[in-house]
Amino acid sequence: MTIITFSSRRLLLLSSFSSRRLSHSLAAVAAEIWPSDSENWLDDATSVAESVAVQGDASNENSHQRSQKSRESGRPQDCLQEKFNSKFEVETVTDVPKLFNLLKKKRFNELLVAHDAMVAAKSSACKEMSIATYSRLMTQCGRELGPETVLPIFKRMLQAGVTPDVVSYTIVIQAFMEMETKQGKRSSESSTSGQGVWATRALELLREMRAKGLVPNMLTYKPIIAWLAAKGNVTLYHEFTKYMDEDGVPQDGVFKKNEIQFALSAGDLERAKGLYLAAKKENVQLVATLDAQFILEFATADKVAVVVDLLPKVLPNVRSIRSISAAFRCLGKHGQHETALQCFAILKEKGTSAKDRSFVLTAYILGYTKRDKLDDAVKAFQEVEERFQVKALASMFNILIDFSCRQGEISRGLDFLDEMQQRGLVLSHFSFNPFIREFARWTMIEEAFEMKAAMHRVSVQPSVVTYHSLIGICVKLGDMERAHNLFLEMKECGVATNTQCFNPLIIGFATQGRFDRALSVLKDMESAGVKPDVTTYRFLIFACSRTRNQEKAVQLYDEMQEHGIKPNQSIFTVMATVFAKCGNLDRGIKMVRAIEKSGERAGTETKSAILSGLALAGRLDEAFALYDEIKKEGVLPRAYAVGTLVAAVGKAGDLDRMFELFEESRSDNQWPNLNQRQRAEHLNIRCINVVLGCIRNNQLGRAIKFLKQVKEEGIADEGVLFEKIFLHISNGGEDENEMCWLDVEDGFTVVAAMRELGLRPSRISLEALLDGCAAMSDPEQAQRVVQEMEQEGLCLNIFSMIRLFRAYIAGEDEERALSLLNEMPASDLQDPDVRVLILQTLQPHYVAAADSPEAARAPETLPRVRARLDELLGTDLIPGTRIRL
Repeated sequence: MTIITFSSRRLLLLSSFSSRRLSHSLAAVAAEIWPSDSENWLDDATSVAESVAVQGDASNENSHQRSQKSRESGRPQDCLQEKFNSKFEVETVTDVPKLFNLLKKKRFNELLVAHDAMVAAKSSACKEMSIATYSRLMTQCGRELGPETVLPIFKRMLQAGVTPDVVSYTIVIQAFMEMETKQGKRSSESSTSGQGVWATRALELLREMRAKGLVPNMLTYKPIIAWLAAKGNVTLYHEFTKYMDEDGVPQDGVFKKNEIQFALSAGDLERAKGLYLAAKKENVQLVATLDAQFILEFATADKVAVVVDLLPKVLPNVRSIRSISAAFRCLGKHGQHETALQCFAILKEKGTSAKDRSFVLTAYILGYTKRDKLDDAVKAFQEVEERFQVKALASMFNILIDFSCRQGEISRGLDFLDEMQQRGLVLSHFSFNPFIREFARWTMIEEAFEMKAAMHRVSVQPSVVTYHSLIGICVKLGDMERAHNLFLEMKECGVATNTQCFNPLIIGFATQGRFDRALSVLKDMESAGVKPDVTTYRFLIFACSRTRNQEKAVQLYDEMQEHGIKPNQSIFTVMATVFAKCGNLDRGIKMVRAIEKSGERAGTETKSAILSGLALAGRLDEAFALYDEIKKEGVLPRAYAVGTLVAAVGKAGDLDRMFELFEESRSDNQWPNLNQRQRAEHLNIRCINVVLGCIRNNQLGRAIKFLKQVKEEGIADEGVLFEKIFLHISNGGEDENEMCWLDVEDGFTVVAAMRELGLRPSRISLEALLDGCAAMSDPEQAQRVVQEMEQEGLCLNIFSMIRLFRAYIAGEDEERALSLLNEMPASDLQDPDVRVLILQTLQPHYVAAADSPEAARAPETLPRVRARLDELLGTDLIPGTRIRL
């Protein structure tokens, strides 16, 4: 074979390389093309390799001399050329196999040089470079050296005059798409719905194929369709799938997966589910990630029939424990125990780790708890544990404890707690919180605190949920000091506080009318870095409605928005309630109109609060206008607002309209938000309003007729209506929404009606009126009740005096309260029950006085009454109670 020098190789390069490629420096080209090692690159021609080595060694000296002369003559390029001549003298490649040998040695640049030399020399080997040879060379280059090497071979094939066919086009398209994928991983230049540079070239190349009459095959379309599906490009996806139909390429197999992926990328989940199920029916093999994704989707959507059918088929390939757990949760929820057992066997056979199988068992039992069948859940757990040796985790027992407590089986939950200890499982606050939560729900305060003590005995730190439940029960029982002490303990223990801990304290103090303490908790909340939420401000504003502090409510409303908290309909409602109770209904109406003008909905609750205020204020025309406005929205106002309107219309003497409203409000399909008990109570109160309306307007006959209708239609028992009237008045005439239905004046009207009917009011009825006076803080009306009792010949006993005392205290009538204390028999004051009742009456005043020395001297804490009571009772603590003076 002929040996050529570097100079002759450079001539070959000049004849075949483009000017762009020649822009590199000679040194760069040489360094790129020629390896520095002495490895032989023609394994099948040893003699040639030896001759190259010998010639190279012999020329070293001459080469050195030429280089020295060149340096002395100042010709650096010739010097560099001489250097390369001496180091790289190689043999010309003249046959095709040796191109593949260079490829095998990953000398791509040498391969290109050799190919170009072969083509330039127009050797016989050029005839061997057929389309099949080029296709084979491109395939191996792409596989061994990367997709970037395919295009240079393809270009040289075209330069050599070889016409490309489907296979060669397909190889280049696949290379382009592989390069697009690599580029997409390196950068985010291409958008989700767009296409990148290499993908664009691939699409153009496929169109070029079809324009030349070449029919692409499945391998040609595969990478393009997959990429378009992943990108969700609707236009191009449909264009190229249409080409597939025209070219007779079936859209099955892997293309089913692409179609599913396209539907997912386009956000059409329902279509993707349908395509997936159709593919599974045809037994199309899909990737495990798709199986996992759709099992998760079907399980989350509670499609149990689909899960039962698919899970055993795909479980051997699915690795996602999240998807598997969701599927088992679905099986448990629907009691598909046999399918679950089959799938547990598959998990064991495929070698799923013991930890993952335990996690799946926990999910399965969690699903079972949704069926509200504790025994079935326990039986399922025990069978899986025994048959498949799956160890139960502590989290699973915590689920069973929570399930037991929710079903009221506290003792069963305690059994699970004992079993956890016997198994050596770690107890946590999750193990105890369900008990505390249920005890709190049933106001079993001592049991709740005993469970907290048990946590300390086994070294379990109470969590924020623990303290929230305990604070909640204390607030519910009105023990705000104990609630506040729990909060302080929580901070000392390092338990992170949140709004769920602060809000109950604010609610409790606000409900008791201790507005300053509620604001103090708000300051503590902000100091702790806990942001108030809508609930926080709702109850603070609600407290303003109780104290009728309109300006403070407005200040809180503005402050809330400054903190970035957007008011919702519950805030609008309490603001409307504040305005109504403060007698500023016009401001409330203005607020509602401004809300609706801004595009938001004020809501039925807010409008109902305004409606109730209008009715109470006697502005009936405006009230009915608002009533009709709410009805046009397809609903009725809230029950309490309709009740207020019925009562107001009755007071105004419009009995026909009163009965019309009553009939409209008694329909069973009204107020679906009320349960059966609340609906019955609502109708009872409406009946009372109707009876009172008739009595007030001297329509006793109409009242009696109505009572007969009530009895015949089973609306209520007319015999107990009078009792309910007095009982309702004794509670202050307010419902759970704190809207006033009745007052003591109505009670006197009922007493007069009873006398007209020949009935005498009993002591219970009149003492109920005394309780009503206390609830309504009306000592003057209490004096009137005493006169009624004297008229009926009923003397005041100690319990009547206590009721009267409550009315004086509620109305802050200190003089009358002191006088009544002095009239109470000393012997009765020694009775423990009497002492407790009296002290309970003054308990809020003692608590308020304890806040500060100034509060102890304040007139509203009744200091003289407290001092006199201390003298009479002579002790700081009632025996057997926790009530302190």
